Amino acid sequence: GKAVDDNAALAALEAIAARGPDGASFARIQDKVLLGHTRLSIVDLDDRANQPMFGLGGQLAIVFNGEIYNAPQLRAAIGDYPWTTDHSDTEAILAAYWRFGEDFLSHLQGMFAFALWDKSEAKLILAVDRFSIKPLLIANHASCFHFASNAAALGALGVPLLPYLPAVHSWLADGQLETSAATFFSGIDQIPAAHFAVLRSGELRLKRYWSPPLRETRSISAVEIESWLRESLTSHLLSDVPVGINLSSGIDSGVLRALAASGGTVLHGFTFSFPETPYDEAARLRALIGDNKEWSTTAIDANEMWRDFPSATRALESPLGGVAIYGHWRNGQTARAAGYKVLLAGEGADEVFGGYKYYAEEAIKATWRAGQENEAEALFQDFARRDPAEWRGSAAQLVQAPVEGRLRAPDGTSLARSFLTNSFSRTEKLSDPPMQDGDAVRATMWADLAYLKLPKLLRWQDRCYMASGIEIRVPFLDHILIERMAALGWKPLFAGGFTKSVLRRMAAALLPSEFLSQPKLYVATPQREWMKSNLRRQVEDMLDSGAMLVSNGIIDLPALRKAYKDYAAEPSLGNSFFIWKYVAMEFMFQCFFRTSQQDRR
Repeated sequence: GKAVDDNAALAALEAIAARGPDGASFARIQDKVLLGHTRLSIVDLDDRANQPMFGLGGQLAIVFNGEIYNAPQLRAAIGDYPWTTDHSDTEAILAAYWRFGEDFLSHLQGMFAFALWDKSEAKLILAVDRFSIKPLLIANHASCFHFASNAAALGALGVPLLPYLPAVHSWLADGQLETSAATFFSGIDQIPAAHFAVLRSGELRLKRYWSPPLRETRSISAVEIESWLRESLTSHLLSDVPVGINLSSGIDSGVLRALAASGGTVLHGFTFSFPETPYDEAARLRALIGDNKEWSTTAIDANEMWRDFPSATRALESPLGGVAIYGHWRNGQTARAAGYKVLLAGEGADEVFGGYKYYAEEAIKATWRAGQENEAEALFQDFARRDPAEWRGSAAQLVQAPVEGRLRAPDGTSLARSFLTNSFSRTEKLSDPPMQDGDAVRATMWADLAYLKLPKLLRWQDRCYMASGIEIRVPFLDHILIERMAALGWKPLFAGGFTKSVLRRMAAALLPSEFLSQPKLYVATPQREWMKSNLRRQVEDMLDSGAMLVSNGIIDLPALRKAYKDYAAEPSLGNSFFIWKYVAMEFMFQCFFRTSQQDRR
């Protein structure tokens, strides 16, 4: 295609400046090949580790976002590579490619999104890590192939930012997003998790290099699992700058913090909270924190969130997923102001260790259908004794209950409820993600891990924190840990009527008993209360004929108005996601598509 001019390259770098505030540069590799990068300096702070980085006398070039946690081991193993930096993990990728060719990705342990140019073969390799913790967007426009970390950078390069209606439909109907290569922008896709692409002679070839493993189960001790998690945590602490932790009142981040402390590393915690509500994480955390000074909190307010809705939406480049996602966006600002560039987080623990109620329900149903009705009923009653409000009825009733859909909230309720016009309802939706192999329990967990739940959480989290120049690391999503855990059958995950039973037993030796006795909050924010009461006036103002979703013929306004009025009047909190989906997408349209025409690609 045609060459990108310097002004467009500089504009694209400005669009990702928040992701890399420590430096920006671009280089013309050859006539029509340009690589640009903004740096967040974390490992090897020397200028020689800046990017674009070159190798083999200019034969290789790379721009890279993320961390390679086994870079020290790779550098030691590939000793004959002509190294030019002291301990850069970026250069470890070049060396791995030089040694292993296109098989090099199987040798990388970490989170990454990168573009590597091989001059001798005139090919570009684009790759993302096994869970797409780091994003990599691509677009073909005006005879030019573009890639970037966000859509704003592609827009700066001339790619039009138009709504992709199947993604809009899937969000408004089902709460679905980040389940495929599609984005909310027409003509802009992303490299899927565990894939790499090779661009050569104008042809793009996409290939998967890793899949969630299926293994024969075996007995695994708690000691083994703890050693695996410690190993992952140690690698995720690789840094030349201070590392903190995104600390919630759940056991996941608490275990990470305690394991780090037992190894001599104190992690400053950053928590967002909702003061004077039942969802106040700070109040719940004091049993763990005590008088510890290594802790910062950020209070989240309904009116401030509404004020910040457009800014957060522009940072996310997708509908704001909920009050908690806004909390993360603010939490990143607090951490950056405190001088931190790196935070650990507990995402992935639920999907790996069985943390959601509906996983346990699948386990009970699988046990019943295997002819073990008494065992299934006993497990149901174990959960009912622990949390009678959440577990009502019996195993038999659970087995007979209709399935509400694959996309569910943590408490198992459906995300599907919409108020679309008849004409827009006929618009194409995103295709359903593939069913996963394995038994019903593992298949449900793998589906969340690969398509339904974790990808959107990781994308929201990356963009929330990178908007403040904060890198988030997720030790529970170390692929080696996950491959090992695949050999553990699902029964130990729910022993005794607990979700994440294995992790809870580990936590019992690390965390205060009063902290562990707190019930799991399946709904962890006051989103329902805010949508029913605190923000009712603002929501009603948005339910207007001038709203973009209404004027574009997408939303049936009278039907949605009536549903919201009924919801606001009913005494129970219910499920507010139907109105949240509308509000979040309306802000999305206002931020990105105000002057565009609908595109029905």
